[in-house]
Amino acid sequence: MKKSSLIETSKLIGSAVYNVKANYEEKQNLTKIKYFDYLNKGKSVEDFSKEVKKIWGNIGHKFMNKQIAKLQEAIHSNNVAQAIDIGRILGIEYYKSTGKWVIDDKYFKLIPESEFKKIENLFQERVIKSYNKSNKIIDKVDKDYYLEKKIDSYDEEVNQLIAYYGKGGGIQRHVQVSSYLSMLHNVDLTRSGWNQTMIDADRLNAEYFIIPAHPFSCEECQMYQNRPLSRYEVESIIGTEAEEQSDDILHPNCKCTLSILWDNSQIKKDDFTIIEKEEQYKIRQQVNSYSLTKDKLETDKVIANKLGNQEQVDKINNRINKIDNKITKLVNSIPASNPKQKHALQLQVEAINR
Repeated sequence: MKKSSLIETSKLIGSAVYNVKANYEEKQNLTKIKYFDYLNKGKSVEDFSKEVKKIWGNIGHKFMNKQIAKLQEAIHSNNVAQAIDIGRILGIEYYKSTGKWVIDDKYFKLIPESEFKKIENLFQERVIKSYNKSNKIIDKVDKDYYLEKKIDSYDEEVNQLIAYYGKGGGIQRHVQVSSYLSMLHNVDLTRSGWNQTMIDADRLNAEYFIIPAHPFSCEECQMYQNRPLSRYEVESIIGTEAEEQSDDILHPNCKCTLSILWDNSQIKKDDFTIIEKEEQYKIRQQVNSYSLTKDKLETDKVIANKLGNQEQVDKINNRINKIDNKITKLVNSIPASNPKQKHALQLQVEAINR
């Protein structure tokens, strides 16, 4: 299998995760806009509750399962093509006659649909509770002043819902529903891909594996890339349990692909040093963080415009411009000696802001 096809697989994971995140972000933003529109118009909590349930009533869980199946088929096709190229034909006829692929958690357990629904429901309960509280206060205070301050505090009160635990066990930060649930989908995609390779290896009597290097690979996988790995090492690298708390999920945003290793010709020269890769990963994470803040501000600007608060709109525009400048500086600082490689990496980082 060519190296490029492996990179395309990691891009497939990234694209699927982006789409899920964008879907949740759209629902979060619509909810926030309705929150302030209804609050400004003095609508009841019952009216707002109906609107929230309408916005959150159509979640694309089937889309997530389709993306997992699509990834598994791509991984499987790569594994079979590679086996044919290398002359390993054992089990190939079985694969050719199999028409459908199912989600299999034989090795690495996937996160159940119920976990996604639980978080979605938790968000709805939280935003309705917040609206009810604000609705009781707003008639007793200066409405314009209250709404302006509420825009600033809304995200911490409503959107920053899920506690994200650091490696030391303490709460590192609170993250949005869109970030958390797209991360869980990322975990499912990565693990299902690794599952497929492990299943293919069983049927093809393969004993060794490899994690090909790719741009912006997670810190945990970098030390294992481009070298032979035993089955035991593979299982210890990614972990076999997908627990509820994010600190128990190893490699939560990992997009690394696992492939069967047949011979040393598959071990390609890495284009970047460990130090360069660490810096690339760090820059992409920083850009992602700025992009989340920018998305929040864009929604806040829509709300401020609806409320007719031009002063706040101007302040938000100023903050957005500062963030854009910081993102530009970060993108330009990506380490790569080859100009073409640098440009390719820059495009991938900029894609976060698409």
